[in-house]
Amino acid sequence: MQGETIVCVATRDWDSMWRNNQQIMSRLAAQNRVLYFEPGRTPTEPVLAEMRRNLPNFVRLRPQKLHDNLILIPTPSCLPLARRRLPRAVLRVMVPLVGWINARILIRQIRWAMRRLDVHAPILWLYEPGHAHLIGKFGEKLVCYTNYDEYAHILSNQRIKALVQRSDDQLSRRADVIFATGRAQWERRRKLNPNAHFVPNGVDFDLFHTALDPGTPVPPDIADLPRPVIGYAGWLAHQIDIDLLLRTAEAYAGGSLVLVGPDEMPKDERYHRLRSLPNAHLLGRKPRADLPAYLKAFDVALIPYVLAGYTLTAYPLKLHEYLAAGRAVVSTALPEVRPFEHIVRLAETPDEFIHQIGAALCDDAPEAFQARVDVARQNTWDQRVAEIYRILEPFVRES
Repeated sequence: MQGETIVCVATRDWDSMWRNNQQIMSRLAAQNRVLYFEPGRTPTEPVLAEMRRNLPNFVRLRPQKLHDNLILIPTPSCLPLARRRLPRAVLRVMVPLVGWINARILIRQIRWAMRRLDVHAPILWLYEPGHAHLIGKFGEKLVCYTNYDEYAHILSNQRIKALVQRSDDQLSRRADVIFATGRAQWERRRKLNPNAHFVPNGVDFDLFHTALDPGTPVPPDIADLPRPVIGYAGWLAHQIDIDLLLRTAEAYAGGSLVLVGPDEMPKDERYHRLRSLPNAHLLGRKPRADLPAYLKAFDVALIPYVLAGYTLTAYPLKLHEYLAAGRAVVSTALPEVRPFEHIVRLAETPDEFIHQIGAALCDDAPEAFQARVDVARQNTWDQRVAEIYRILEPFVRES
């Protein structure tokens, strides 16, 4: 597949922490033109402040060309889906209405950009349930839906769970092709659409493997921390088991618990207790190019996810990043990590998690390093995109 134009309605800004959106689109742009529409809603920013900041996007199209085949286009702010305390009867009316309004905003922006950039019959690439309203609005030749989380299970407002699930089901039925990053996500959607495929997260192997390069310097904010350094690198939010991190920091009080990444964890009593521990270090978000240097300092890398809700279907993005860096990995017993238990230490309970960290600290044999790296080398983003090309080729050829 080459020479196509992809209209990607993304869920993350291009410069945010790189995940599935950016990894795949950056590679598809090598042979196709990608219009990457950045979301008009940032959950961490107050609604009114965000609307003021995004106001110019209502009246002016502001495309930014990263290179010949990749164009970023900011979108206006969309309305928040729902307020938590509203009655269910109100939400049943309000949520579909807000979804329709947000779709109108996006449709206007995308059509505007398509006219400006002379786009016809694109491939429409969608990422979230509310995008079902966009199908059929752009003369698209093909609709792809990438599902990397069970959105209905992420919601803090459980009153709208059924409404979001209904939208997800609608999008799954109407898309031409579905790419699911988790097996459970794939199993559920292939009952709705025979063209659902399991394409898990991968790794930028060449980048993360530099953690094993003797010439890669360890950053100064982690270089002198007491060892062992027990670390996590990634998004820090509701999926993190804070109680487990507290247990880890207390069990290895002579070492260092290091958390690298955007901090969106609930700011409750447990969070403040974690931050108060002298051996817990929250270093914040780091540039993607610097992450291998931080992983180089880890003696053990953690995947400390809660075993409930949407994490039970999640395929952790950091799994293969850790492995490409040769790190010993300890994870809670996530279903998507179980196929790798020959090289990843899994824990069913907090006590077992602490024990497995101790065992991982001794797991530094050369053959163990090599086994991890070999698995990562078999799970690169380049290989994932090659699989996507293989799946899409018949659809593009017939369109």
